[in-house]
Amino acid sequence: MDASWVAAVAAVASVVIVGIAAIAALLQIRHIRNANEITVYLRLVERIDSPQTHAAFSAMEPLIARLKADPELRARVASTQLVTEFEEIVYLVRFLDNVAMLVLTGGVAERLIFAEYADDIARLWENVGEVTYLRRGALGVHFGAAYEHLAMRAKAYLASGKVDRFYSRLQRDPRLSGR
Repeated sequence: MDASWVAAVAAVASVVIVGIAAIAALLQIRHIRNANEITVYLRLVERIDSPQTHAAFSAMEPLIARLKADPELRARVASTQLVTEFEEIVYLVRFLDNVAMLVLTGGVAERLIFAEYADDIARLWENVGEVTYLRRGALGVHFGAAYEHLAMRAKAYLASGKVDRFYSRLQRDPRLSGR
């Protein structure tokens, strides 16, 4: 065998080895990304299901009702002053802005958030949307903007039927599902 053939075979073998190493590296990066995404998702779920978040959800409905009935409170919310009654809602909207940023920047997959929380995201926006717009005068024009975008995407996701299709594929207990 000629030396040039040996060199050619060695070059092809090197290319194959480098290609296999590159594929292995990409698979490892994907695995690490998935692990990071799961970690972020679990922390979000922990925070969303926390007593503090549940307290904010519970406090929201009466405050929103007061806002609709009390023009003085509405004027205070629209002003630049601190409105202590709405600080829990402000804190919650800021948290949801952070969740939205993670989704928008690819830190956590939108499908993970929407499969479980699309209904909650859209329903919550219906409650806090007006307050968010009113508080933007005091907290900046971008307050709640990412969350608003996420809520509109959640509404579109729900309207597309993806949630219904996802849940319709889940198995049901035949003894109870016929009720």
